[in-house]
Amino acid sequence: MNQLCEKKKMRVIICVVAALIFFGFIFFGYFCPSRMCGLSTKRPTPTNGFKYRDNIGKETIAGSKPRVAAGFKHDSLHRVYDFDEEGGDVMVFLHMQKTGGTYLGKHLVRDLGVSVPCTKTPERKKYNCKNALDREWLFSRYSVGWRCGLHADWTELKDCVERFLDKREEHHKRRYYYITILREPVARYLSEWRHVRRGATWKYAELKCNGREATLDEVPFCYDGDDWEGVTLDEFLSCDSNLANNRQARMLANLTKVGCYNKTFLPQSEREQIILESAKENLKNMAFFGLLEYVQETQYLFENTFNLMFEEDFIQLSETHISNVLLTNTQRQRIIQENYLDVQLYKYAKDLFQQRLNYIKKLDLGRSLVKVSPAEIRETGAKDKNIESSQKQDTVRKTIQLLWSSEQAEKVPLTLSNKIG
Repeated sequence: MNQLCEKKKMRVIICVVAALIFFGFIFFGYFCPSRMCGLSTKRPTPTNGFKYRDNIGKETIAGSKPRVAAGFKHDSLHRVYDFDEEGGDVMVFLHMQKTGGTYLGKHLVRDLGVSVPCTKTPERKKYNCKNALDREWLFSRYSVGWRCGLHADWTELKDCVERFLDKREEHHKRRYYYITILREPVARYLSEWRHVRRGATWKYAELKCNGREATLDEVPFCYDGDDWEGVTLDEFLSCDSNLANNRQARMLANLTKVGCYNKTFLPQSEREQIILESAKENLKNMAFFGLLEYVQETQYLFENTFNLMFEEDFIQLSETHISNVLLTNTQRQRIIQENYLDVQLYKYAKDLFQQRLNYIKKLDLGRSLVKVSPAEIRETGAKDKNIESSQKQDTVRKTIQLLWSSEQAEKVPLTLSNKIG
C-alpha cells in the first residue's frame, strides 16, 4: 500500500516538474529578450546582407525603419543614399555667405573618401573633382568655381547647373544631391557685417531669376563707392535693401514664386510668407544640410547619409572673430527683427536636423566606423568606405554617443554655445 502511494506521489511530482519545464520554455521563448536568453543563437538575416554594431554595442539589422517623430513624415527624415560618383551622381553645394560653407567646402575637396578624390589644380583655390569618365561629381566653389554666379542661390542653381554640365561634358543621366549648411541667424548676420566692414563685397553677385539679373532699382546698393569699409553695425542695420537681411531664407527659396526681386509683385507680408514656406520646403527636400553650431553632428549625419567618410574629423570652434562683439539689447532685437524669416527658418532647420539625427540613431546607422583614406580605397578597390570596427571610438563618435544615446535622443534638445559663432 505504501509503495502504491509513493508511486502516485512520484508521478505527481514528475508531472509538476514537466509542466514547469514546458511553461518555462514558453515563457522564456516569448517574453525574455532574445539577446539575453533566446533559445537560438542564430540572428535574423539583415535585409541588405550585413550586420553591424551601433555605438552602444547592440547588434542590429540594417534597413529596419524606426518610428517617425511627430511633425515630419518618413520621407522627410529618411536620407540614406549610396552616393556613386562613377554612376552619374552629382553633389551640388549651395554655399550661403558666412554659414561655414568654406569650412565644409574644403573638407569636400580635400579629404572626402570617394573612389576618385579631388586633386589640386594650378589655379588658385580650385580642385579637379572628376570621376574616371572625366565627369564632374561635385559642383561647388572649389571644384568648378562660381559658374552659376557668385554665391548662387537655389533659384540660380536649379536653372543653371544642368545647362552648365551639359556644355562642359556630353549630356547624360545625372542624379543631383543638393546640400547646404546653415548658421544661427544673429551670429551669421554679425559675421557678414564684420566681413563687409573689412571692405569685402558681393556686388558682383548676379541675382538671376526668371532669366534676368536683378536691377539696381530692385536691389540698390547700400553704399556709394567701391565698398562699405568701416560701416558701423547700426548703419548696416539701417539699409532696407541690405541683402544680409534674411539671407538664408531668400537664398533657399524659389524666388520665381514671388516675382523674383520685384517687391511690388506681391504685398510684403504675402511675399515674406511664401519665401519662408518655400525655403522650408526646399531645405526639407535637400539630400542633406548641416548646422555650423553642430559640425561634429553635421559630419556624422553627412557620412551616414551618403555612405562616405571624411579622413579628418570636423572641429567645433568655441570662438570666432565675432566672439568679442558686444551687442546692446536694442541692437540684438533689431538684428532679430530684420532677420525674422531666418530666425523662423533656423528654428525649423534645427528641429528637422535633430529629428534626422534621432532617426539615423534609431535606424542603427550610427555604428562605429574606421576611416579609410582615398588612397586605401584605390589600392584595395573597396567600394564600401564604411568598415565595421569597434576600434573607432574617437572624439566625434563619443560626442554623438553621449548626445544621441537611445535613452536621451528624445529628451536632449540642441542648445547653442554661450558664445556666438
